Amino acid sequence: MGSLLQLQKRSMALAGLVMAAYLIFHMLTNLSFLSETNFNNFYQWYNAGPIRWLVLLIMIVAMFIHVKAAIRIRQVNSKARTIDNKKHDKFKIPALFVTASIIFLLTFIVVHIIQTLMFDTDILYSEIAQLFQSELMVLFYLAGLFVLMMHLQHSLANVLQTLGKTSVTCHSLVWIATLLLTGGFALIPLYSYFVLS
Repeated sequence: MGSLLQLQKRSMALAGLVMAAYLIFHMLTNLSFLSETNFNNFYQWYNAGPIRWLVLLIMIVAMFIHVKAAIRIRQVNSKARTIDNKKHDKFKIPALFVTASIIFLLTFIVVHIIQTLMFDTDILYSEIAQLFQSELMVLFYLAGLFVLMMHLQHSLANVLQTLGKTSVTCHSLVWIATLLLTGGFALIPLYSYFVLS
């Protein structure tokens, strides 16, 4: 059981790293949204060939592995947890809140994928700018990005703890990195709503 649990943890971490690498790439390319021409040119190239579909397939597989492993690890941990352990964790987030936030994050990702598949890639900039004229859609994306930031922060903090890196500096760097990443993503809905409206 122990070796199987370790395998699950490693597969979850590896899938998480693959998704994190993609998130960095995706955020950096999204920064080109400040220039309509550059944004459209990049995404016309990206969407024209097989790259888009290959990346999407890799992300779906990585997400499936990550979620499946996380569910299995959570099941094992909940069985092993005792009442004594609970009193030592003063800042424990309620399980119901964690579950709800993960379901919301998965919903956010699925909605985002479906929306991007429905866009006209020849006028992608206009399609996205139009999407974010809706206050509801801006709030939905900002909420999704906030939950993503919290998930990344928690996950990276756990990785650092596993590696024995528990200093305030390390955890501050994690916060800065996750803020920069999600801030980069938030640029598009905010810029579209406040500048392009």
